Amino acid sequence: MEENANLTVERSLEIITEQIERSRNVVAKDTGQLLYMSGLAAMGTALLVALVNCLSAFPLGGLLWLLLPIIIWWIMRIHDRKQVQVPVSLVGTLVRKTWLTFGSIVIGFYLFALIWNYLILRLFDNLATAASAMVTITPVIILLMGMAVAITGHILKRRWLVLFGIIGGLLVAFCDYSGVIRAMVVSGASVKAIIVFNLIEPCLYVFLFSLIGLVIPGLMLKKQNP
Repeated sequence: MEENANLTVERSLEIITEQIERSRNVVAKDTGQLLYMSGLAAMGTALLVALVNCLSAFPLGGLLWLLLPIIIWWIMRIHDRKQVQVPVSLVGTLVRKTWLTFGSIVIGFYLFALIWNYLILRLFDNLATAASAMVTITPVIILLMGMAVAITGHILKRRWLVLFGIIGGLLVAFCDYSGVIRAMVVSGASVKAIIVFNLIEPCLYVFLFSLIGLVIPGLMLKKQNP
């Protein structure tokens, strides 16, 4: 009798494990679709912001970044409507809460940084002093996004997704903080070209990470076997 009970317990654990794994695979494909579409939206927004900044020769396009969360929310709404309703799973809940937390922190940080940098520019007449006190926005957001991608990879048990998030975040942060790309581009360039590049540089990094950290991993998750 005790042996049968043990077998029943073991079989129950096997069934639970199988259900969790099946749920993880379903959520992985669903997450891949959202990562892919969100990545394309971020790349498109980066191109639009860069175009507006180039045409205006002023960082007015930066305000367009506030539209990106709305676009992604709209994409998620349309995606959810097209999906067949399935029971709520722990894996899916963890993934969604990870990205909701990321989105909340990023929106709050971005608004804080915009207000802070505006006040700094108003308070200091010396541009060099003001620049040293301003908050750097792009690499912080990219690192947070890379962390969200990596955590999603851990939840879905996809090590390569973890690597995409870490490598993509660190690569973009390194390029931004080290100034390697900036030095290569502005070397020998005119003052006007340097100003234009400084306006579109954050867009370049967002575009790069969106491709490495969102679109490519999302496409790979979409095409995996269920």
